[in-house]
Amino acid sequence: MNRKILNEVNKLIKEDGALNTNIKDIKLYKTESFCPRGPLIYDVCLVLVLQGTKIGYLNQNRFEYNNKEYLVVPTTLPFECETIASKEEPYICMLISINKELMYEVIDLISKEPKPYSNSKLAVFSDKVTEEIEDITFRLLKVLQDKEESEILGKSLLKELFYRVAKSENAHFLYKMFLNNKTEAKIARSIRFIHNNYHDKIDITELAKTVDMSVASFHSHFKKATSFTPLQYIKSIRLNKAKELLMNNNYLVNDCAYEVGYENSSQFSKDFKNYFGFPPKEAKPL
Repeated sequence: MNRKILNEVNKLIKEDGALNTNIKDIKLYKTESFCPRGPLIYDVCLVLVLQGTKIGYLNQNRFEYNNKEYLVVPTTLPFECETIASKEEPYICMLISINKELMYEVIDLISKEPKPYSNSKLAVFSDKVTEEIEDITFRLLKVLQDKEESEILGKSLLKELFYRVAKSENAHFLYKMFLNNKTEAKIARSIRFIHNNYHDKIDITELAKTVDMSVASFHSHFKKATSFTPLQYIKSIRLNKAKELLMNNNYLVNDCAYEVGYENSSQFSKDFKNYFGFPPKEAKPL
C-alpha cells in the first residue's frame, strides 16, 4: 500500500486496538506490538494489510499477507496467526466482512468463472494487491471519514472491491463456495452449521446427510477445504469460543466447558491446555 493510504488510515485509527467504522462491515485494527503465533477465528472475510505483516497457519499450510498480498477467507476457519509489528512500523489492517448477498450479486454478473490457477483445495487464498485494489482502498478510507458518505457510497465501493477480488487469479475457490450446487458450497454450509451449533452434540453422519454427501466423501472434502477433520474442526471452534468466554465474560472453567459443548470439564481442561499452551484458569479477562 502506498503512503497516501497510510496517511488516510492514520486519520481514522490513532491507538492500538480494533476500531468500528461508519461502514458496519469494515473494521480497522492497529498494533505496535509483535504478537506470537496463537489461535484466531476468521469468519467469511477479506483482510487488507496496510502496513506490517501477518502470517497465518492452517495446520501445515502457511500464508503470509502484507501490503502486497491480501487474504480471503470465504468460510469460517480457525487459524493460528503471528503478527509482525513494531512501534516504528505498526501493523495496520482493514478487516472486511464479506457481505454474501453482495458477493452473490457480483459473481452472478461475471460472465466467466476463473480457471484454477493453483492446485490448492483449501477454503482460503491470498492474491496480489493490484493498482485497482489500492485505488479502491484509498477511496474507502476517504469515505469512512464521513458518516453520510459512508451510507451513500459504501455499498458501491464494497461491490467494486468484491468484483476486483472475484476477478483475481486465485478466486476460483471463492466461486465454488458461493455456488450452492458445488461440493465446496456444501462444505461451507456444514461449516456454518458447526459454527452456529458448536455447543450442541453434532453427529457427523447426520451432518453429511444434510448436505447430501456420503460420510467418506464428506470427511475427504471437509479436510481438503479446511485441513481439519470434522471432529478436529468442532474441537477447535469450541476451544476458541471457550477462550473468548473466559477472557471476556469471566466464566468459571466448569461452566465454560458445558457452555461450549463439553460433557466432561477435565477433558475440556486437558484439550484447552494442549491447544493454547496454558490451562483455562489462566485465561485472563481483557
